[in-house]
Amino acid sequence: MRQTAHMVLSAVAFLLLWGVSARAQTPISEGWGVGVDASRLLGGHAVVQVERALSPEWLWQISAGPYVGTLHGENPCWKGLKGEVVSGSVLSLGTLLYPAQEHKLGASWFLGMDASIEQSRLVRGGFDRSIMPGPAAGTVVQTREEFRLIAGAQWAVGNHVAVRLHLGVGAVRERLSNRFEGEEVNSLPMARPGGVALLWRW
Repeated sequence: MRQTAHMVLSAVAFLLLWGVSARAQTPISEGWGVGVDASRLLGGHAVVQVERALSPEWLWQISAGPYVGTLHGENPCWKGLKGEVVSGSVLSLGTLLYPAQEHKLGASWFLGMDASIEQSRLVRGGFDRSIMPGPAAGTVVQTREEFRLIAGAQWAVGNHVAVRLHLGVGAVRERLSNRFEGEEVNSLPMARPGGVALLWRW
């Protein structure tokens, strides 16, 4: 997993640097796209992204994937997970809008929004079991629902490859299947701050 993640991140970084100097093309074409969101690896998910352009300025996208483990064995700061992740999955639906514009820095700029739901099956640690008897101990399911507004840029690499970078802000709701009275899931919930996608479009 760690070697694969390093290879994906290196490829995305290379294409992103190449894309800055690449000739800009039409933001999106009417058609399909499939790719990976490399930034999801930071959260431990191997995600495949599929999208459909409804016009040269507007597309819908859906992404999904299982939990495969994080690169360094630690969960990102924006997640308040209440135990060790055994398994999980994420599903996301979003839309992007490319307004009429002049290309700057070789990129097509976009605005959009997405909503996602992430479920993680967790095992409470020994410390939790000693102070949280009953349903809060053992295995729990933590659900994270997220809605974000996003803005970013897309670089074309040749006729079919695209690299997309975005920043996002939004609202988060988190729930535990079992918890003791008064337990907070995450006192400072934070939406996923951004993403980097590598796509093949046709």
